[in-house]
Amino acid sequence: MIVVVGGIKGGSGKSTIAANLAVARATKHKVLLIDGDDQESTTAWFSQRQATHPGLSPNLTFAQIAGKTARERILKLSQHHDTTIIDVGGRDTTTQRAALSVADLFLIPLQPRSVDLWTLEKVSQLIAEIKTINTHLKCGGFINRAFSSGTDNETSMEAIDETENIDLIRLKIGDRKSFSNSFGAGLAAPEIRPLDHKAVVELQALYMYCFHSALV
Repeated sequence: MIVVVGGIKGGSGKSTIAANLAVARATKHKVLLIDGDDQESTTAWFSQRQATHPGLSPNLTFAQIAGKTARERILKLSQHHDTTIIDVGGRDTTTQRAALSVADLFLIPLQPRSVDLWTLEKVSQLIAEIKTINTHLKCGGFINRAFSSGTDNETSMEAIDETENIDLIRLKIGDRKSFSNSFGAGLAAPEIRPLDHKAVVELQALYMYCFHSALV
């Protein structure tokens, strides 16, 4: 299974989501985490993890891809893993399109803010183009870095639900310090102490969607 975490707006937490899903999946499966973003946030996370927590996830391997050879490299590397998770950053790039051409699931984190929601139509258009060559691609958008109060989360979910080609994932990932603190330490949120139980529950819901619901 190939999961792409992407979109066309930076700053929505794609790298954090990709890393957390990879760590969770690697507890029982052989996982490849790919950084396809030229900002290399996931690369920095994995380097920190290797330097400070060597051997913590023996089933998790890492690679970088970019450009015109991305599609071929993804297909070749994925053959040796049960699950491939690709962080492609927040722009409509050749790398993102290449990854989506072979993906099973396109996961789209969006902050509950107008500047993120304004990109929905362009993301929908991108998906429509990709589906002409990858007809089985499933696409889900969800609220990441959700506010703790107010109506912005629900309003944003309604906007996703009304967008063609994107299924609304009915969950919210909160804007929690445990996500940024753990990512900076080369860890997933469930690995840092003290444990943020709300973060764990939110991630588990996303994990269940990706690997037990999305492709059913």
